[in-house]
Amino acid sequence: MKSFKSVDDILHFAIRSAKETADFFTRLSQQARNAKMKRIFEQYAREEYAYMVKLSRVREIGPLDLTKEQMKEIKVSEYEIDLQNAVDLKYSEALVMAMRKVTASFRLYLELASKTPNNEIQSIFKLLADEEAKHKRGFEIEYNESLLLC
Repeated sequence: MKSFKSVDDILHFAIRSAKETADFFTRLSQQARNAKMKRIFEQYAREEYAYMVKLSRVREIGPLDLTKEQMKEIKVSEYEIDLQNAVDLKYSEALVMAMRKVTASFRLYLELASKTPNNEIQSIFKLLADEEAKHKRGFEIEYNESLLLC
């Protein structure tokens, strides 16, 4: 299994992942079953763009101070969810993909928060994890409600 090579590698991955997620949420908003859900998905996309800024800010705050051993423990494959090729999905399938993606991001942020001794960076990662958990709950609710309508 491939591990991240550096802290910068992790942050680049997380930023790229947030961008990919925002783009996916924007596409998903075009499939939304009503105007309310369209607005929610668009809001989630805007929040993902804001996460990119927060992740970039982590670099400015200071080092994550991860040891080489800690770096080896963070496996890329555990957090990669390919949304680029997730096209022509049914609405329910797209919701499942969205849930998988936000769950992977949630887990990455929690792992990074648990490994860094920097309290300020730790709180940023915990905040991002909390936000991803909110997105997941929103997708779960929409998934369940959309199934009831079928």
